[in-house]
Amino acid sequence: MITRLPLPFSPPRAGSLLSLPGRLLPNRLHSQGLTLLLNRLLSEPLANGELDFLQQRVLQIEVMDLALDYRLTLQAGKLLAAPAQGSADVRFGGKAREFLLLALNQEDPDTLFFQRRLQLEGDTELGLEIKNLLYSLDENLLPDPLHRIASKLAAVLK
Repeated sequence: MITRLPLPFSPPRAGSLLSLPGRLLPNRLHSQGLTLLLNRLLSEPLANGELDFLQQRVLQIEVMDLALDYRLTLQAGKLLAAPAQGSADVRFGGKAREFLLLALNQEDPDTLFFQRRLQLEGDTELGLEIKNLLYSLDENLLPDPLHRIASKLAAVLK
């Protein structure tokens, strides 16, 4: 009979591996990547002025389990990365899975807020405008390849 000794370490969990980019890469790089993606995905609502309420205001999106802290603002009809050291007008905080479920239209914002799986702090009126925008977005907002990746990530983070 062979006796196996326990490994001197335990393998890292998926969530801890996914948080590496957040801890290793500068915040500015994350925010710029997110703004490129959001400007593309939200091109129609941006062109229609549906995000004008963010003009000269700062939205903070904190993905706590991945150590990501995005700060976005709207200038000249485009979302831009806002300085990380400045204060935010409104902050949405939560785990990556909750943000993925929002993007995939598998959960509505109210459910996530009432179950305290998403946090809202700061300017409540601005927060409500953002929440209403989330409700109004097309459920097929994500292109199919991105939708598949997001679905797999949401399942891994369960």
